Amino acid sequence: LDPVVRGEGRLFLVGCGTSWHAALVGRYMIEAEARLPVEVDYASEFRYRRPVLRSRDVVVAISQSGETADTIAALELAREHGCPVGSICNVPGSSIGRMSDAAFRTFAGPEVGVASTKAFTAQLAVIRLLSLSLGRLRGFLDESSQHREVEELLETTTKMDAVLQEEESVSSLARRYADRTNVLYLGRGAQFPIALEGALKLKEVSYIHAEGYPAAEMKHGPLALVDRSLPVVSIAVDDGHYRKMLSNIEEVRARGGEVICVSDRS
Repeated sequence: LDPVVRGEGRLFLVGCGTSWHAALVGRYMIEAEARLPVEVDYASEFRYRRPVLRSRDVVVAISQSGETADTIAALELAREHGCPVGSICNVPGSSIGRMSDAAFRTFAGPEVGVASTKAFTAQLAVIRLLSLSLGRLRGFLDESSQHREVEELLETTTKMDAVLQEEESVSSLARRYADRTNVLYLGRGAQFPIALEGALKLKEVSYIHAEGYPAAEMKHGPLALVDRSLPVVSIAVDDGHYRKMLSNIEEVRARGGEVICVSDRS
């Protein structure tokens, strides 16, 4: 990653499905904390758009299995252009790991279900650490701030345990909406790719049509689809977008839509 740290090259993040969503979240983190421009591509589209790659650009692949054919092809293309390549991967000894100049392991253990869950969480944790390290190396984050952010990251397991205690109330909510055939997920900023991931998980697990959307774009067409039959999952966390998300929630309610709010505020 040296060319990127020195600001001599660009950083590309590539992945498929859930891994692509993790890359999108990573772009928000890295651009904010390390002030590095980040390009995010579907690995399956990367080679077909004929990207302009230079030897000082760094391409990092994100993959759970490390064997995704499209992601391997993206790294091969980067190699052909002389780019350093890295990976964030869960499986030791995988093809993508072996291809990488720098391989970051997620140590999430086997992903038993079809829907990638713990692998996604682990990918975000590794990307977070990478973002903090880049910010520190590039002088945009001091040591105490980096340490504070890492300590907060280590509290994630405790917070997740608290969320899992809500299983019964979440199950009750699921029973209420079990007959719906469409669900809309909304988020702003880094929560937009989380909305995309939530919609993907609902599709994979329940076979219900779901769509993730940037909340600010609702008024540019999708708001016309909102009615009493459409549950809208709105991610409203305590960040710079909180008040704007509340405005988007009011827009949905004004159209008669039912809002399911996911928030870290009471």
